[in-house]
Amino acid sequence: MRRYAPVFVLIVLSTFIGEVLLGATPISRLGGLVVVMPLYGGGAVLIRELARRRSAGWGRIALLAAAYAIVEEGLAIQSMFNPNLFNAGLLGGTVLGVNWVWVEWTVGYHIIWSIGIPILLTELLFPARRAEPWLGRTGMAIAGAIYAISALALAAIFRLTVAPDFRASAILLTGAALVAAALVALTLIWPISQAAPAPHSSLRPAPPPWLVGLVAFVAAGAWFALLDLPHSLRTGALFLLPMLAEIALAVGFAALIRHWSAPQRGWSDQHQLALAAGALLVSMLVGFFFVTTSNPIDQLGQGIASIMAIGLLALFARQLHQRGRMAAQTQQPAQQVS
Repeated sequence: MRRYAPVFVLIVLSTFIGEVLLGATPISRLGGLVVVMPLYGGGAVLIRELARRRSAGWGRIALLAAAYAIVEEGLAIQSMFNPNLFNAGLLGGTVLGVNWVWVEWTVGYHIIWSIGIPILLTELLFPARRAEPWLGRTGMAIAGAIYAISALALAAIFRLTVAPDFRASAILLTGAALVAAALVALTLIWPISQAAPAPHSSLRPAPPPWLVGLVAFVAAGAWFALLDLPHSLRTGALFLLPMLAEIALAVGFAALIRHWSAPQRGWSDQHQLALAAGALLVSMLVGFFFVTTSNPIDQLGQGIASIMAIGLLALFARQLHQRGRMAAQTQQPAQQVS
């Protein structure tokens, strides 16, 4: 069972971070985890295995996570097209039957919170196995089957009980399926490239982890601002302004992290944890102060879950600090001998 420990941890983390910490599945509806855990867990495991078999970077994971978001939100529950589901239409930018502002926000949310952060944390928890596959072909087939069955079950639930009066058009569903398939195909054919490390003398050390976490917190907060745009930016073509600004934010943030984590800059596991913690803190705050406010019991449960998560992150940060100190101590004697 120890062989599959990272798989089980990733399944739990993807569901806990994607649904519980945000309050999307609160205490009053914990039974919903029976359906969404196979979806989140199976999707995260499958994405991680497909990506890591080709490279250690995060570009493939981002593309596959975007395809995951389209399958879940576009094909299964159809929130990308249903203006009444999750109040997606009220966010603005509903054109040609597509809730564009919601589409942008939810795709970004699934890339970072549902898939990216759980994979990052799981690989930090199992550093010796972060670059290797965790499943064989049979395991991947099982994960894929679990994911597909869960997606079909979720689609049936929403069509029969949650939103029985809404049906997206065949054109919209076909378009969503084609975009998701194109993202998967791009991921699989994307050539593997080896970046040459920059000269050590031309690079400054990476910033301290607390600064990385702060930048992640600010960027994540700006992303969540899409859920509460001023009314003047929800109507007409003005909704394009915040959407384009958020795309620029995402591209700039990714470029900044790529620059900070360049070889020879001393980018460590502590930096990666700070990156995840900064983004997670935003989703916890949004879950507590906005998503679960209508039900005090749900809000209390989400608050307790967030406090537990913060405590675990603090303990993990301490462990990574000790791990880094031990690694530095073992390197010093080796350098002295050489």
